[in-house]
Amino acid sequence: MTRPKAMTKRVVVASGYFNPLHYGHVSYLEKARDLGTSLIVIVNNDIQAARRRASAGPHIPARERVKLVRSLQCVDAALEAIDDGESVAETLRLLHPDVFANGGGQKPNEQELKVCVQLGIQMVDGLGIQLLSLTPYTQHYDWGKPRNESIIAALTGQQSPPHMLEDSFDESKPFAELWMGDHPSGPARVVSPRSPEHRDAATVKRSTPLQDVIKRSPSLLGPSLSDSKQLPFLLKVLSIHKALSIQAHPDKVLAGKLHRERPDVYKDANHKPEIAIALSDDFQALCGFRAVSEIVQMLPRVPELADLIGATAVGALGAAVGDTAKEADALRQAYSSMMHAPDEEVCRQARRLHERAKIATGELACLQDAFQLVCKLYVQYPDDVGIFSVFFMNHLRLNVGECLYMAQNVPHAYISGDIVECMACSDNVVRGGLTPKFKDVEVLCSMLNYAGGPPATLKPTQIEDGIKLYADSCIEEFQVTHLHLPAGGRTCRIFSSEGPALALNLSGFGSISSAGERQEIGAGKVLLLPPGSEPTFEADSNMEIFVACCPPQYFQGLRRAKSCD
Repeated sequence: MTRPKAMTKRVVVASGYFNPLHYGHVSYLEKARDLGTSLIVIVNNDIQAARRRASAGPHIPARERVKLVRSLQCVDAALEAIDDGESVAETLRLLHPDVFANGGGQKPNEQELKVCVQLGIQMVDGLGIQLLSLTPYTQHYDWGKPRNESIIAALTGQQSPPHMLEDSFDESKPFAELWMGDHPSGPARVVSPRSPEHRDAATVKRSTPLQDVIKRSPSLLGPSLSDSKQLPFLLKVLSIHKALSIQAHPDKVLAGKLHRERPDVYKDANHKPEIAIALSDDFQALCGFRAVSEIVQMLPRVPELADLIGATAVGALGAAVGDTAKEADALRQAYSSMMHAPDEEVCRQARRLHERAKIATGELACLQDAFQLVCKLYVQYPDDVGIFSVFFMNHLRLNVGECLYMAQNVPHAYISGDIVECMACSDNVVRGGLTPKFKDVEVLCSMLNYAGGPPATLKPTQIEDGIKLYADSCIEEFQVTHLHLPAGGRTCRIFSSEGPALALNLSGFGSISSAGERQEIGAGKVLLLPPGSEPTFEADSNMEIFVACCPPQYFQGLRRAKSCD
């Protein structure tokens, strides 16, 4: 009979004073336990604790601290250190584990490092850090603003000084998006606090992709998300110089089908609802279909569009006004006719339309606005069928702080401006115009929500002075909190008790403190906050902070799904 193969044992050792034991310690020990099959905790003894204490204060005897640590579910054994000095090197030598999980934010003790190298113990650094510093991923798409005009370059410190020579610094390089999350196409990197002179093969690299850190320590996400080993959302900043593609995001059913059939084009099976919060008053976008009555009103004055969609579709739109079901059918017929028009005809009509738009005067307000947008888009994407979408879709301008909501199957395109964007973690985009990329016209026309009317905006809830919450019951995976802290201001709050949060300091300077840790934060600083943490923000100058996390109903849904399995 063949005996089952035994599970490989991997002993992890962690250490600390735990005087007193707090949430940050528990989080550190849970992450240490993820690294192996058993966890032994070394508790610094009373002699070490007495030497460490700089002033009088509460002191818990080592034997009590050992009992407290031993009671934690993630801990298999706990013992007092046998060392006399500041390190636990001799206790570490005695135990000879596979892994030493160093919890602090500072460099490891030289004696501990020496023992690890001598005995071949893998040292993993920084697990006790509550404020995980991230370097976001920069995307340089061609629609982004030039370096010295882009908020992305400003946030990442990559704007070129005025004295920099042009041949050594490309000032025209586009800076389009800043990604803050663990998406495989652009993962943020965790910046280790370790000093560079202590890097070696036995330690964690100084900059590690966030998804690698999560896979190694899934408890970083909390118990509800640790099995998935992935953040459910992605936080971004966009700096838009020219229009993005006309696009829509499929619902989960269609996303699953597209991923199964064409995984090279549609990389995952998830939907992608998203919100866009304006950072500048010049943010413009197309979103959702206009009211059919408005389209009908414009059509006689745009013969190029009427010719492109055909007399039958034009007649159907006019006859449908006032009947919701008929309006949706007529919109589908007209938009599909336009999108399927021969390329030669699209080019001919687009050129005629551009000539008309350049000289149009005294028109309806909505039509004049559409003609101005035609002129803008024609320069960027000449002869593209997407130019005609301006007559079908709502064109809107948002002021700072206003928010646009793009639900599944809703056509949209960003035109210009700066935004904070948050979305479900997915890469599924079905494009239909204003892009040189692949346009999946058949899928787009079949999937769209053809309900005409005003675009969906999301009005934030004022939690208290200076704190707004962007959330909606229809959005499962994320919510965004905006903190405005004036100079000298201070706030302390829990963003999510069950999952992590991503915090971006957009502007200003100050500090953040959590579980005994404190970091100074300037513009562009990004942090991953663990579940249940209650950070305190203090502003030295006016600060604008955006924090994304999963809403409470997301975890309720996970629990319901688990109970049904």
